[in-house]
Amino acid sequence: MKKLVVASNMFNEIHQLDCKDSWYDNMTQIADGGILIVDTGSDDGTKEFFEDKDNVVFITDDIILREGYGPSRNHLRAMSRKHYPESHWCLYLDGDERIMQEDFHKLRFLKDYLIPEYDVIALPRLNRLDKDTTATKNDYMIAPDYQARMTRLGSPLQYIRKLHEQIVDYNKMYVQLNNPKIHHFHRSTDQKKRDFIGKLCQKLHAEDIDYGGTYPQHHKSEYYKDLLEKEGLYGEKA
Repeated sequence: MKKLVVASNMFNEIHQLDCKDSWYDNMTQIADGGILIVDTGSDDGTKEFFEDKDNVVFITDDIILREGYGPSRNHLRAMSRKHYPESHWCLYLDGDERIMQEDFHKLRFLKDYLIPEYDVIALPRLNRLDKDTTATKNDYMIAPDYQARMTRLGSPLQYIRKLHEQIVDYNKMYVQLNNPKIHHFHRSTDQKKRDFIGKLCQKLHAEDIDYGGTYPQHHKSEYYKDLLEKEGLYGEKA
């Protein structure tokens, strides 16, 4: 059977870890290869939460702030190969994302039996409007919001762009509506954290000289641009 590493970039995610149906509890059910955390420098207890977890490699590195989301994905792949050399797949999930139990069997089947011509598995993402999964922004049958999050560690593929990262140099991508779904609980994140992410995205957009003009305009871009200029990334100007 092929082993799977779950890898994540985190920053102040204790509210997603020290709770019912936590990110960590969810990931331990699918990460038979191990769990890798690259943390930007959390000061809310995130680091302390992982200190006694034997199945977790915890690294402190602010690569997203320095280089952006594409390079951070490449870094997660490199660190997964280094620390979990026997693992075959890497799956990237943020602190506010989960794979539900009804999709565990599909996930295991794909990682063990998907033919080697496919280097990437794209998962539909449901943007949940509440923690109880009773309301969703998009119907994945109509607008699946595919996320290319599961990649073979032996593939030469690379992620590019600082924001809205894309994959290059891969063979084939397995894209099916019945693939395991990512449940994105971004609405469960407090406003301070959401504002931080919005400001960070504006910062990376401005810095991405090669690809900045290719990004779609977010409906709150001007709001976060003004907020970044007023507050700074960490509120240091307030």
